Amino acid sequence: MSVMRKLLFLILSTLALALLPVMAVRGDLWLSSDFLHQEVSFILETKRMLATGAPWWSWNTYLGSDFIGSYSFYTLTSPFVWINCLFPESLLEVGLAITFVLKFLCLGALSWRYLRKMGVSRQNSAFGAYLFTFSSFSIASLYYYHFYEPIMVFVLLLIALERLLRRERWAMTGVALAAFAVTFVNFYFAVGSFIAALIYVIFRAFSGEVDFNGRVALKGVGAVLVGIVMCSFLLVPVYYQMLITTRADAQSAFDTTAMLNLLERLRTVLMPKIVEGTTVFVPGGSASYSNEACIALLGLSLSLIYAWRHRDWLSVLLMALLVLYLTPLNGIFTLFTNPLYTRWAYFLTLVIVLCSVRVLDEQRDVSRGVMGYVVLASVVVLAFVVKVLINNGMHLPGVRFVALVALFYAGMAALMLWARGKMSLRWLKVAAVVCTVAQMWLFLMNLGTDSLWYKSLQTNVEKGDGVVTCRSDFRGGNSFLTYNAGLLRNHASVEGYQSVITTGVDSLYKTATRDFWAKNKLRANVHQDEFDALLSVKTIYDIDSLGNVARRDAEHFIPMGFAYDSYLSRSEFNKLMGDTAVNLPLAMLASVVIEDAQVETLRGLLKHGEAQASSGMDSVVAQRQQFVATHFKGTSRGFEAQVSLPAEKVMFFSVPYSDGFTATIDGKETPIYKANLCMMALRVPRGEHAIVLDYFPIGLKAGLWLSLLGVVLLLVLMWRDKKASEPRRFRNRS
Repeated sequence: MSVMRKLLFLILSTLALALLPVMAVRGDLWLSSDFLHQEVSFILETKRMLATGAPWWSWNTYLGSDFIGSYSFYTLTSPFVWINCLFPESLLEVGLAITFVLKFLCLGALSWRYLRKMGVSRQNSAFGAYLFTFSSFSIASLYYYHFYEPIMVFVLLLIALERLLRRERWAMTGVALAAFAVTFVNFYFAVGSFIAALIYVIFRAFSGEVDFNGRVALKGVGAVLVGIVMCSFLLVPVYYQMLITTRADAQSAFDTTAMLNLLERLRTVLMPKIVEGTTVFVPGGSASYSNEACIALLGLSLSLIYAWRHRDWLSVLLMALLVLYLTPLNGIFTLFTNPLYTRWAYFLTLVIVLCSVRVLDEQRDVSRGVMGYVVLASVVVLAFVVKVLINNGMHLPGVRFVALVALFYAGMAALMLWARGKMSLRWLKVAAVVCTVAQMWLFLMNLGTDSLWYKSLQTNVEKGDGVVTCRSDFRGGNSFLTYNAGLLRNHASVEGYQSVITTGVDSLYKTATRDFWAKNKLRANVHQDEFDALLSVKTIYDIDSLGNVARRDAEHFIPMGFAYDSYLSRSEFNKLMGDTAVNLPLAMLASVVIEDAQVETLRGLLKHGEAQASSGMDSVVAQRQQFVATHFKGTSRGFEAQVSLPAEKVMFFSVPYSDGFTATIDGKETPIYKANLCMMALRVPRGEHAIVLDYFPIGLKAGLWLSLLGVVLLLVLMWRDKKASEPRRFRNRS
């Protein structure tokens, strides 16, 4: 059996040993929190939207959202999600299990290829690839799911760059395609990956192992730019969506917390992962978010020995990355994201692995170096244990915590036995497999599961039919904390998650709740009935933590698409926001809020409303129920409605306003007005009319033209590579 086949078999065996016991204990492999709230629900919606053939507008995403802009970070650009989309919804768990395995296999094969290219022996390349495939960061990516693809394409990018630095055939084409893959699978990670690749090339340029000059640098930069331009069909519409997305509005800042969390960050490269988001030395902090870079069993031991023995580019790079990782310089990588995140940890991990396997290839005594590492790591872990005891009031920590500490010391013991010649390298590799399985098992078991409420949503709650995700004239709501429940049950709803909420809709919720931090609120904290009526919520599901479901109808329901006869200007409404005695949702129900610039245009159809609704909720709702759409249907391209009016009216639709929409009434284009802070309204003449609002992603056409230009440039690169690879022909001279 070849080394590659042995590696892939070992990866399969590890996954079986780690995952099957978890499934046997819990009954399934569903993870908790973000995995169900985001990953699973987003995959389901991606499957439905791709099946439409025109995946532009997602009705199930909160109150409605641009599909490409909202899902390209999570699911849309992942080939593994495409595989999941081939499975029926009832077999989604099977599809996820298959793609989990495929991801680990692909990363193992790619990292093995990179290590071989760096001159590591075949056997130790396989061992290093195994360690990289099952690092703590990789294991944590089971929880996030979509974090795994960036690790793979980054390794692919380094392979392509090595080919360029070594003047190998088709190098520029390879760099361009790798840059496209890095950008395509995850544009957030691409920022950190390209910065990491730049750092890598700089250190390689001074290694003396490659002939690097300005011409090679220009070739590399040009090829990377071609790859990025090829991805414009995605980047341009995503850019426009990012401008209005709540999760992206946090400005990147210098990471001033890293030094305070030095021990916490150091722990993440020394011992196994505890659980996502858990910090110890700084209670309430989030320094551990996506920071894990631990290598099962070996940790930093052999890489530090390599750095001590060598004064080459790789040892200096390792030290530089450790400084970046442990200090505020980590902020260099955090463009467009939270500075506390260290999502480039896969770069540090790969360098640690490369250093470690090079030490193994040297076959020299490492006992003294390993002893020093074990002492240093033990001091940090003991401090970690003491801090946990202090935080717990000196009570004994939990069983899983004790198991993780025991796993760390068991790994250190195996490392010492090998270093002192009491254990062969083969048995050290066996010990690494055992530690990996245990670490993975403990991590998965520590997450727990929220599958009870998930299964209840799948079986006990009314769901949509096929790919038409807004089947009627209403939305649903939940009283239990179930982010993106509408995505799970395939029905338009008022639940969402910050990552895919636009700032306009976010401002509406903040206004209704009078809570500036209401980014993840499912329904209004105050005046809930009025707010539900404004958003056409008809059915409410009460779901408890055990998954029990009770369905009830909203007391006040107004079908989607209703008329107003009075207005308040935006400036008038802004003044009301400071008065806590005013019922803001009721005020919006009584009089539509329109932008100041639209007052003159709509004044003839609407009378000026009162700041405080003079009548009660029942009376206001009855007024709005007088003239409503007789038919409403959402599609993946927008929505259509039919109305019958005795006179010209302003019709309000609780659909987020976007410049991507065009409206027609009986086939004739008509203006769209922003109403009630972030929704849409139309002037509709008297009589019966068919209304169609068609959505097309902003920037998609321009992006497609730029991508076409990128393809042309790629063909030019391919022509140059082909020409450079052809042997030169010389004329025979007599």
